Amino acid sequence: MKTQIFVLLLFLSFSCKPQNNSLLEIDPRSFPDNKITLGAIADDIYYVPLDGSIPIGINYKLKITASNIYLSVKDIGILKFDRSGKLICRIGSIGRGPGQYTDFMDYAVDELTGNIYVMGPGIIKVYSQRGTFVRNIDYKDHIAFVGGDIEVYNSLLFIPDFLWTGEAKNSWVFLDTLGKLVAAKKNSIQPFKTNTGIDGSIYRFGSNLYYYNLYNDTIFSISPDLSSKGAYLFAKGDHRWPIGRVNTDPASWNRIFKPMKMFETKYLVIILYAYLDRSAISLIEKQSGKVFIARIQKGELSEPSLQNDLDGALPFGMDINYFIDNNEEYLVQLISPIDLKTHVANDEFKNGNPKYPEKKKEVETLALRIKETDNPILMIARLKK
Repeated sequence: MKTQIFVLLLFLSFSCKPQNNSLLEIDPRSFPDNKITLGAIADDIYYVPLDGSIPIGINYKLKITASNIYLSVKDIGILKFDRSGKLICRIGSIGRGPGQYTDFMDYAVDELTGNIYVMGPGIIKVYSQRGTFVRNIDYKDHIAFVGGDIEVYNSLLFIPDFLWTGEAKNSWVFLDTLGKLVAAKKNSIQPFKTNTGIDGSIYRFGSNLYYYNLYNDTIFSISPDLSSKGAYLFAKGDHRWPIGRVNTDPASWNRIFKPMKMFETKYLVIILYAYLDRSAISLIEKQSGKVFIARIQKGELSEPSLQNDLDGALPFGMDINYFIDNNEEYLVQLISPIDLKTHVANDEFKNGNPKYPEKKKEVETLALRIKETDNPILMIARLKK
């Protein structure tokens, strides 16, 4: 996602009082004290260095499928790797010529066909699994915000609108892979003027899609038949993002609840957001509703982190992602070689006693083997069943 937010928090708090419709309520004004580390939810960790054939600098969106790893990279475009990290091909190319793209931060992969759908201003560019251009899909008639997120869902293209400009015809649409409108969810919020836009978020869990924007109280769950219903609620109050002009002075800005990203596992719900001067990683047990805090830090420059007590290496931070493979669940993020080498060289790591000492030795070996200038490394933790 693209925002003007300076800090991120991961924190989720459900009110104890169920609503009339039995939906749980997300309320950032409540902060639990239960502490948790990676070892409480994960039982294995491993690393996948990415092929250095093309140097990778700033990266945007990571996508892991059953067979491949995809990464959008500044000044490079979208790269496709196999699951061992070997580079397979570049998807399309940057430029303004036929079949090229200038925007490529957001994309989706159809795991059935291997096609890649790249979001641009009003146009989706379609590429084959080999990276060659296939066709354009125009979506300007359906979505007001040109350029946003996208997902492939049951062989349809799901395109959300998060009211970035203050007006939207639809909250989301489904198009077939030729661009024909299949279904739409009408936007219920009247047009308004805003001085700063901000994204919502979408994610997949199980057989459903999930969507929210900052102006609706409801986080929607979308079923395979394309019907939708509320899954969670954002608590009402003056902490919510205003419909209209936003006061961006630091004191007022910090008091605004800014959800950034949300995803679920089989047993947990996690949300990234900014609020007040605190940052944290919180996880909710779905069955009990109990909230756990990984770590709290204060200050705009602090980064939330889920401490890694499996092998003692780097924690999971703001770039944490989730994927499922063969019914196993994983947390994943990209780490830089220089960060890993620096961490392994510090006294905290050297003197640490992680749950898996043998894994600590593997990390030390990896840190010695890599160069600071190598491409990023995937850090992957398997969640407990």
